[in-house]
Amino acid sequence: MDRTALERDLYLNVLRLLEAHDSPTGPLTEVLVGLVTLTEAERAYIELYQDETAGERRWSTSCGCTTSEEEQIRAVTSRGIVAAAIVSGQTVHTPFALLDPRFSASNSVKQQRLEAVLCVPLQGASPGVLYLEGRRGAGPFAPEVVQVVENVARFIGTTAQRATAWNRSAAPDPTRPFRERLRLDGIAGHSRALASVFEQVSLSCPLDVTVLVTGPSGTGKTQIAQAIHDNSKRRAGPFVELNCAAIPEGLIESELFGAMPGAFPGARRTTGKVEAAEGGTLFLDEIAEIPLAAQGKLLQLLQSKQYYALASPRLAKANVRVIAATNADLEQLVAEKRFREDLFYRLNVFTIRMPSLAERREDLGDLVDGLLDRLAEEHGLPRLRPSPGFYVYCEATEWPGNVRQLRHRLEAALIRAAAEVAAYIEPRHLMEARQGNESGCVSFHEATRIFQSNLIRRELAKAGGNISEMARCLDIARSHAYNLTKCFKIKLSEID
Repeated sequence: MDRTALERDLYLNVLRLLEAHDSPTGPLTEVLVGLVTLTEAERAYIELYQDETAGERRWSTSCGCTTSEEEQIRAVTSRGIVAAAIVSGQTVHTPFALLDPRFSASNSVKQQRLEAVLCVPLQGASPGVLYLEGRRGAGPFAPEVVQVVENVARFIGTTAQRATAWNRSAAPDPTRPFRERLRLDGIAGHSRALASVFEQVSLSCPLDVTVLVTGPSGTGKTQIAQAIHDNSKRRAGPFVELNCAAIPEGLIESELFGAMPGAFPGARRTTGKVEAAEGGTLFLDEIAEIPLAAQGKLLQLLQSKQYYALASPRLAKANVRVIAATNADLEQLVAEKRFREDLFYRLNVFTIRMPSLAERREDLGDLVDGLLDRLAEEHGLPRLRPSPGFYVYCEATEWPGNVRQLRHRLEAALIRAAAEVAAYIEPRHLMEARQGNESGCVSFHEATRIFQSNLIRRELAKAGGNISEMARCLDIARSHAYNLTKCFKIKLSEID
């Protein structure tokens, strides 16, 4: 079989792996078999570890290995090769391990006389590797082979995490102590990064101090501000939010402090957000966008708890707690004279940083479940469950827009799946939501989708437009073949 056919079969196995509704262990083994065949490796091996020292194995599977050979590989990998891949986060490819000064001192490497070794770190909540061992005398793995292995590893890494999902309930949840004593409604996740945020919330909520919430856009800063309010002494009072970036510069002061008749042509008595938040919490989102002219008045509010409404000669008292949020570097804005230094220090009494989704990737499963439930309720749609492959796809995808971007993509995927009356939400529903690629670059996921579409069209043409025959040739279920044809909008009348 030629290389193109082998690569096609490998990616078909990857797609079956993504769409597996039960335990992915069987399809994962098929992918390993395909990798060994394509790369002409001696054996392939996947291993997950409990911690970054790679000292305690949690789960493993292999192709071409006996139990004793797995133990030999484990002895090799625990003495440097895997550690190097995990610590660096980079692929380790040595053409001749026996002569590589990084690993040649290992007795196991000497005993097995290892030559070409390819070790790719896996993505996911726990450290792990995909390890391929070349055949004697075959030389190093070709660059194009290394690229294919790295692409496939991106998917099988998160799938391997799913293969051990049953251990999640027994694993310690660092957020549990905080959830037991705080109201943290709607904040999904169990990562250490999120637990660190909850710890800061628990410290700040009983104190009536100003809090500055920082972090990338779309990470959930508003939810954290709400959690601080809900667990504070002011929880019986209102929680009032003002997005400073959404208010025109000329109206920000009246929005904040209110206005009296005569403040500007046609002005009537208006209630500002400060007055509306009396006895509760005022949340100022995108605080970096507040104009300099209004910054002085906000500083006065923070310093004296007093303010003037526009056109009012009387000083009003304010009983509010201020929480501000930003994704900007306020210190840099201060240096550029675009943000008042004294206001920055007044806001920066207690800081909580929200981590990006990349920093809490192990929370993706919880986030997907929680968001889909919420979206189904909002839109009156059925509560469809994601397939295991859907979780894998989400965990293997980069989310630069963080939770906000994830929510929007899940919304589109849920609508598509509901329209199809699908049994599960599949990766293809999310792929359709991500067809547009403004950068002009084609991701591995998109390239796989293009390959799949072209494959279906080509095989359908060979089968004379007979979907059942195409399904038989591709060794997939007929119902799945029909779904793929519908997904890619392939019209039988267009097939030559």
